[in-house]
Amino acid sequence: MARFVTLALLAALAVAEVGAVILLVESVGGPLALIVLFLDVVLGLAVIRWGARSQPPVRGWRIAAGCFIALPGLVLDLVGLALLVPAIQRWLSGHVLRQTEAALRRGGVSVVTVTDSSGVPRTTMVPGDVVPGEVVDVDPADVDPAATDPAPGRADSTTDQAGGEPEPGPKVIRGEILGPED
Repeated sequence: MARFVTLALLAALAVAEVGAVILLVESVGGPLALIVLFLDVVLGLAVIRWGARSQPPVRGWRIAAGCFIALPGLVLDLVGLALLVPAIQRWLSGHVLRQTEAALRRGGVSVVTVTDSSGVPRTTMVPGDVVPGEVVDVDPADVDPAATDPAPGRADSTTDQAGGEPEPGPKVIRGEILGPED
């Protein structure tokens, strides 16, 4: 079904592009229409160059927009121009990110987003399940070897890596969980 929809959309795009070029030729004449299409490619290459000198995250959007503009056709020019609008970039970024994370989770990969010390969110992928919670560092000197459950740590051994108060939630200790076969 997805292949059929994709093929139908590509066919509709081809029909729209041919129709737009025919309207352009009828409006301004053949030679001028060729000049417009040539300038269209030049403009697209200029946008790609501009995008290559930009900083992330707009770099990728500008390069993609330039590629759409550089392709011959007028309908794709509109797509390229739309990709230069920041509001559309934010919407597409969120949509693509959610769809990618959902696909990864269906494949058994956990997607974890953490905020680093500078306040920038970083997303990473880890195999297996992730238990949400606060990270607890346990100093081996503070753990009583005779205790039956040393894993949660003691209250005085809890540290918050961000320097603030720990948030409520389950405590997570870094390490591996060994199964019965280990």
